Order: sequence, then structure tokens, then C-alpha cells
Amino acid sequence: MNRTIFFLLLTSLLVSAHTHADDRVSARYTGPIIDMHVHAYDESQPMFGMPHPPTLRGETYTAVTTPEEQWEKTLEQFQRHNIVKALTSDGQLWVHKDPGRILVSARNIPEEEIISLHSAGRLAAIGELNPFYGGIRADHPSQAPLFALAETLGVPVGFHIMPGGPPGAIYSLGMVKVRVANANPRQLEEVLVRHPRLKVYIIHGGWPYVDDLKAMLYAHPQLYVDISAINWALPAAELHSYLKSLINAGFGDRIMFGSDQMVWPQTIEVAVESVNSSDLSVEQKAAIFYDNAARFLGLSDKEIASHKRE
Repeated sequence: MNRTIFFLLLTSLLVSAHTHADDRVSARYTGPIIDMHVHAYDESQPMFGMPHPPTLRGETYTAVTTPEEQWEKTLEQFQRHNIVKALTSDGQLWVHKDPGRILVSARNIPEEEIISLHSAGRLAAIGELNPFYGGIRADHPSQAPLFALAETLGVPVGFHIMPGGPPGAIYSLGMVKVRVANANPRQLEEVLVRHPRLKVYIIHGGWPYVDDLKAMLYAHPQLYVDISAINWALPAAELHSYLKSLINAGFGDRIMFGSDQMVWPQTIEVAVESVNSSDLSVEQKAAIFYDNAARFLGLSDKEIASHKRE
């Protein structure tokens, strides 16, 4: 082989490899999205008007100032990004505004009210449960009644662990009971064994305990994760590495998209882009953005077909 032919073959291989890499990066998912972690607030929420402190990405976010603005700006993001379902903590505040889109996840209300929501066909989940902020783990006796109730009602539970607030929130925001020692996803193991029919999803992806999370997902097929907050608070490279590690281990069918939109609606856009900018395939992105959550929530084939057709 002469030098000219060798050079041409080498150039062709390099161009082909570069093209395939570009194809992976540009493989954007544009189908329906289910957001597994949204918040609705009333006037008592103190975060209204508070800018979000800098994240590990070095970004901050501007807050809405009223419940009305929170709904309007969040709805704009839903429509812009084709978010067809939003599992919403305290969603009873919003469900009348958009009953086809808003799924109610109940928390911080008496058990009889949760049961009433379920009886009315309005309860999709219980959560987010976040005793982490009070220094309490999932296996603490205080949490047992809610897990038992969720199993009885046949609804999933969203359980928050890490991260708890922005970096250094123990000191900067007075979250004095937050402890890394209480953040490992293994704390859910006895809960899952005690309630084998209960579906649980770990909010914020179980980050940064990727190896312990793999072990938990391996042992407990009813356990899922959402990637809310870490998809706009972590550097993109860290998120992509974390996702790739879980997918390479065989758990790509149990990762769900979530935003944890509180009073900073632009975080939804960042969260969507952070997944779309990864080098995952379109099929892997579709699983995260929609398919896994549709299966976890038990959406009907008819509704799934409708979402994908639209």
C-alpha cells in the first residue's frame, strides 16, 4: 500500500469516527417527557423571590415571587419541552388547573386526607418524603406508617436523600440536621424487604453513592431513581458519568427524569438539556425521559400511544 492510499484510508476512518461521535452528541430526544418531581406551593412558601445560591455548575437561578407566577412559568416550561405528565408534590394545589397533566403526590398532610385523595382517584404517589432534613433515615420508625399506607393503597413513594440543599447548606442555610451519614440509599433496604409490593423511587438519583445504588437496584427490582436536581446542580460531566455508570451496569430501565422545579422554573430547561447533551442514544434518552416513568406509574397503553402520537 503506497503512502497516498494509506493517507486516504486514514483520513476516511477519522472522518467516519468524528461523524459518528457527532451523531451521538446530536441525537436529541424530542418526544413526550414525564417529570417525576415538581412542587406546587401556596403563599406560605418562604422561597418565593429567593435566588438560588450558586450550584456546582457555578450557576444561580432567579425565583418567581408568587404562587400564580410559579404556576404560569412552570406551565410554560411544560409546554415548551413537551412535558405531558408532572408528578407534583402538593399537586392538589394545581390539579384543577390542568388535570390531564398534573399528578398529585401527597405529603405533609394527615393520613385520612391521603386516603380521601386516593378514594377520589386523585392520588398518584406519596412524597416527596424528606426526613433527611430532620436527620431522620428511611428506616426510622416515624416513617413506617407512610410506607405501610403506600403499599396498602398501591401507590409509589418518592424518597429524598442527597443532595440536601445547595453545597454547604448546613452552614449557609441553617440546615443543621442534614448529615452525609444519613444519605446512603442502603437505608431503604429494610423498608423494601418489609414492604415487597411497594414501589419506591429515590429522589436525586442516589447521588453520589453509585456503587451502593447499583447494589440496591440489583437486589430490589421495585426500586427506581429520578435524576431531579442533580441534572441542573451538578456539572454536566458528572451527571453524564453517573448516568453512564448506571446504564453500563444494566439499570437504564429504572432511571427517570425529574426536575425538582420549586421556585426556579428555568431549572426545567437546564435539566432537559443536561440529558439531551449527553452522548446517550435516543433510545436511552427516551427511556429516561418517558418510558421508564410511564411503566413505573402504570400508564395505559392507550395513554402512552396518545402521548407518543402527539
